[in-house]
Amino acid sequence: MRISAKFAMLMAVLLAGGCSMPDTDSYRLPTASNLFRPTSVTNYREKALPPVTAADMVDANGNCAGSPAAMVSGDPAAQSGALPGEAVLPGPVALGMTECEVVRRAGVPARAEVGANDRRERTATLTYTGGERAGIYSFTDGRLKSMELGPEPPAPEKVAKTKKPAKPPARRPAQPDRVSVQ
Repeated sequence: MRISAKFAMLMAVLLAGGCSMPDTDSYRLPTASNLFRPTSVTNYREKALPPVTAADMVDANGNCAGSPAAMVSGDPAAQSGALPGEAVLPGPVALGMTECEVVRRAGVPARAEVGANDRRERTATLTYTGGERAGIYSFTDGRLKSMELGPEPPAPEKVAKTKKPAKPPARRPAQPDRVSVQ
């Protein structure tokens, strides 16, 4: 009886498994070129970045240039949308970002230097002296090429603990067999 039950169970499993077998005509075995293909980081294409426009550049004050609202109002803080040292967009700063993308994330810099290098490419250096992203950000042709960590903020001073007043020395109980002169 047990053997026939096990045999029936085995047949049911095989029949159910046979219903879901793949079509052997459309199935392809992997080839050696698929299994042993050499991979390298040089095989991957670089991410194509959109071109940098005049609206993505900062001016000599470190504000984003090309913003129509800022040009009309003449307000330098409106050009980047941020007050000095205040970030508009939260998020990290990464290599390859444009100048204005960094200003939107880190705020208006304390100092900005705009010029050209030996190859006549536009260079910009934004220096942040405070905040959580303090450092020196260097751009070439409008893209962030290097970041240097700024000076660490000074450690907060430790508050001196106030000492409790010293307890007066405990008086000894008077001893009747001793005499003291004061």
